[in-house]
Amino acid sequence: MKAAFPFWEDRIAPVFDSARRICIVEVEFGRIVQEDREPLIGDLPVQKALCLTELGVATLVCGAISRPLQEMLTGYGIQVVPFVSGDLSEVIRAWISGRLNRSAFAMPGCSRGRQRRFGAPRNMDWRDHIMNGMGQGGQGMGGGQGRGQGGRRAGRGGGPLAAGPVGDCVCPQCGRKEPHRRGVPCFERKCPNCGALMVRQ
Repeated sequence: MKAAFPFWEDRIAPVFDSARRICIVEVEFGRIVQEDREPLIGDLPVQKALCLTELGVATLVCGAISRPLQEMLTGYGIQVVPFVSGDLSEVIRAWISGRLNRSAFAMPGCSRGRQRRFGAPRNMDWRDHIMNGMGQGGQGMGGGQGRGQGGRRAGRGGGPLAAGPVGDCVCPQCGRKEPHRRGVPCFERKCPNCGALMVRQ
């Protein structure tokens, strides 16, 4: 069985969509029989999916991933284990031993117990909140619609609440920050410096 682990500086890459290298681990009877590091060719979701398919990958263990890319990989028969973080070698060992579902390897902010703190809807998993663009399009985080307010909910002081999330988009490769644009998920924006897909801060 082969599993792929996208990495950056010997840690799991924070966003699979912008990852450029993967570690391929082949396991038999709970032991690693082969380990290789390969370039992840292509920027389009279909290119990444085809690359993993050609390498014979059955499971992808990764950080954040956009919903279209995850659905495409699933369509190609690849099991996706998303929102994992940590040291590459430790994550690989945890995956082999079946300990990867421990909270120690969860991306910061992806715990169910912290959903309300980060503004996710009560009935939505925080991981779905990330893949759906952090409440884009005026939904969530104070951007809901109210009656008689022209599509915006009134704040306590009578003024409208800001529609949509605020903050920065950050490049996981070079660290450049760009102001977040309402309705445009950060993972769909490329860094002006290096071209990598950005993530929310």
